Amino acid sequence: MSKEETTLFVFLIVGGLGAVFTVIGFLIIFLQKRKIHLCQDMTEGKVVDYGYRGNGVIVPVVEYRVFGETYRRKRSFRGYVMKSWKSQEEPFVKVTKNDYLSIAGGRMGKRDAMQMWPLESRMPVYYNPSKPQMSFVEKIPEKLSIVGLVFLLIGVFLIIFSVILFYMIDSL
Repeated sequence: MSKEETTLFVFLIVGGLGAVFTVIGFLIIFLQKRKIHLCQDMTEGKVVDYGYRGNGVIVPVVEYRVFGETYRRKRSFRGYVMKSWKSQEEPFVKVTKNDYLSIAGGRMGKRDAMQMWPLESRMPVYYNPSKPQMSFVEKIPEKLSIVGLVFLLIGVFLIIFSVILFYMIDSL
C-alpha cells in the first residue's frame, strides 16, 4: 500500500467514524427536541411502583390515563450523581435544579425512593395527544441530551483529528 493510499485510508476511517458519531449525535438531539415539541398536553399520574435503572438507582413508575387508556412511564433524569459523602442538612437522595438525581453514599434503597415518591402520590405527565405513550414524567427536559452532546462532540473531534492526521501523514 502506497503512502497516499495509507493516508487516504486513515483519513476515511477516522473521518468516517467521526461523521457517524456526528450524525448519531444530531439524531439523538433532533428526536429529543421533537418529543419535547409534541409532548405538550398534561395529565396527572400516580406513582404505582419503582423501577431499577442499575448502579443503585431507583426511580418511580407513574401510571396515567389518556382517552380511557392506561399507560406507565418511569421517571427519567438528565443524569445521576453518586456522592460518597453528604453534609448534615443535605438529604440522602434529592433531585437537583438541573434535573440530576443526586445520591449520597453511592446507593439508594427502596425506602429512599418511597420517601421521595410515596406510592399513590401524584405527578404531572406531559404527553403527545397523538401517541399518549410518548411522555415525560414530572417535567419536560429544559436542556439538551448529554448523550447526544457527547456523540456530537466526539464526532466533531474525530473529524478534526482526521484532517490533522491527513496533513501530518501527507507531509512526512
